[in-house]
Amino acid sequence: MLQSFARVLIVTMALVWTLYPLMWIVLSSFKPASEQFMIPPRWTPSQWSLENYARFFSNAEFVRSLLNSMVVTATAVGISLLVGVPAAYGLSRFTFRGKHQVTVGVLLARMTPPIVLVLPVFLIARRLGVIGTYFVLITVMAVFAIPFAVWMLRGFFAEIPKELEEAAMVDGCSRLAAIARVTLPLTAPGMAATSVLNSLIVWNEFLFILVLSSPATRTLTVLVNTFVSEKVVDWGTMSAAAVITALPLVIVGLASQRHLVRGLTMGSIK
Repeated sequence: MLQSFARVLIVTMALVWTLYPLMWIVLSSFKPASEQFMIPPRWTPSQWSLENYARFFSNAEFVRSLLNSMVVTATAVGISLLVGVPAAYGLSRFTFRGKHQVTVGVLLARMTPPIVLVLPVFLIARRLGVIGTYFVLITVMAVFAIPFAVWMLRGFFAEIPKELEEAAMVDGCSRLAAIARVTLPLTAPGMAATSVLNSLIVWNEFLFILVLSSPATRTLTVLVNTFVSEKVVDWGTMSAAAVITALPLVIVGLASQRHLVRGLTMGSIK
């Protein structure tokens, strides 16, 4: 009884800790400027208003930034799968010299703090003359998404028995055909989970997009930052922008929840 109560209490505290700032942002997006910093603060607006959303949608850069986010995210995640699937398959199926070092290197690449790499990446991009282009944004985001994809997919491939592929090859399939017809369909939930999680990472990226983009290529996360100026911070419009920026991820997460849970569970079972 006591353990059950403690578990409920811990979960409740975690939910409050997580959801409170999100709810505050959502409610602030409906508040007029006069109620953003009232003393004492108001939890809900006295009069619900869509003025902040109207101001954000009227921003000339909204549609362009939305399209930029979609292009960069979809392309970077697609590249991470194209590279990550064969790399993860090789690490899970074959034995070769340096395999452990490669695996550890993939993990270390994912653990490297982005702030350490932003200056070297910026200097290289400036030397190549690609600052502000889709090429540098997609390349950098794909490079950061690939280690995560490899690490995740490696666990999923390891769960598929080798005997299934061997049986397919006995029946006349080549190794590539066995992979395409047997292994990949079985790891589809894992690839879906990896795609969703990588989409979250790429879509929410701020630092590298801020440094490497131009007004023509910046994404929604950077557009949100434009409501902060030297003299004023438009908290209401920025809250509305944050809600709109997060909304596609919420929709994708809810729509793929079953595949996401199934994929993550698949990769965790030994």
